[in-house]
Amino acid sequence: MSDSIWRSIDTAEKSDYGKMECMEMTDVAIVGGGLCGILCAWFLKDAGVDCILLDKNRIAGGTGKDAMAQVTSQHGLIYSKLVERDGVEKARMYFQANELAIQKYRELSEQINCDFEETSSYVYSKNDREKLEKEIDAVSRIGGKVEFCEATELPFATSGAVRFQGQAQLNPAKLMNGLVKELEKYQNIHVYEGVEIDDWFRRAIWCGMHVTVADHIICTTHTPFYEKLGKYNRKLHREESCILALRNAQKMNGMYTDEAQGGLSFRSYGDLLLMTGGTYKTESGREVQEWEKLRKAAAMYYPEAKEMTNWKVQDCFSLDGIPYIGSYASKRKTPGLYVATGFNGWGMTSAMTAAMLLTETILKDKFGEAREAVNYPWKEVFSPERRILLPQYFSNIKDTISDRFSSRSQKYKK
Repeated sequence: MSDSIWRSIDTAEKSDYGKMECMEMTDVAIVGGGLCGILCAWFLKDAGVDCILLDKNRIAGGTGKDAMAQVTSQHGLIYSKLVERDGVEKARMYFQANELAIQKYRELSEQINCDFEETSSYVYSKNDREKLEKEIDAVSRIGGKVEFCEATELPFATSGAVRFQGQAQLNPAKLMNGLVKELEKYQNIHVYEGVEIDDWFRRAIWCGMHVTVADHIICTTHTPFYEKLGKYNRKLHREESCILALRNAQKMNGMYTDEAQGGLSFRSYGDLLLMTGGTYKTESGREVQEWEKLRKAAAMYYPEAKEMTNWKVQDCFSLDGIPYIGSYASKRKTPGLYVATGFNGWGMTSAMTAAMLLTETILKDKFGEAREAVNYPWKEVFSPERRILLPQYFSNIKDTISDRFSSRSQKYKK
């Protein structure tokens, strides 16, 4: 396994951040120094809020630098599902939240050089035109602009594709490194590394003897750290995807995703084609087979291409395809504790959506009517407290029990 293209070309000089003192007092503590945590700190920096950003490893060193780095509100054929299941209004709010996230990235790209490139996003189907037409109808009903494409750039036949214009792709390493460098200039932003949170209790978190007391705590870790409430071990499952960077392959002028589960996705970066597929559940043991399938597809469609690097990315998936963003469990049970997780493979866009929503919630609470607050009407759509009862919930419970028995067995063998 190689480094991702973003890590291999990342030559930015990194700062070394120390560990916390024994006791830290702050307005906001952000647990998780990936893209979402960094964006939260970014939105808080100008408000004069004292903020701590910490990570158990390196700041800006997590899964964000393994992503395909697509910024889009087109998350598969999600809108036909949302309209049917949750109604037109909630589907519209989900769309608006993600469109605003794209706009925020446009604005950020004017300050941070991150190879931001506006392009179109496509979801294609190899054999189901009806699904695509249904999605187009749903997007039109919620006020979105979308079009059907008969022909695509793809190296195989399709039934067409749904095209979203005004989407984007970028370099996540440049983005995160640039944001952190800017954050270093602010005296109210304090960054720490090598801090793995052990537990939380009533506005306090601790790592060994190091305790942080904060009015508000945001958990943006890949998997939520506080296991006693929220049931995130049941409401999430993890999947991994294999990614190849190919040279001498066709350049794509857009971003392409298969509507079918386990299909192929494509985007270009410079003279490289990024091709991903081979998605599998982390615990399934299918990694070798999925790499073989992806490389076989690459050889079939791009026989002259050379594999320059390869890597995999892990994503957390929610039960209903919508991220969990909001109060960790409930305001009564977990006062001041917030969570952002379950980005369903669309981490770039969802990280921005989460950062906007959570920081605005905190600033409203801190400054009240004195702040000219932005009203995000889509808060309820992402609420972790929404009622969800799907077969995946029971599958996650089964996997959790199996993992626990497996870990106990391994301990016994040792």
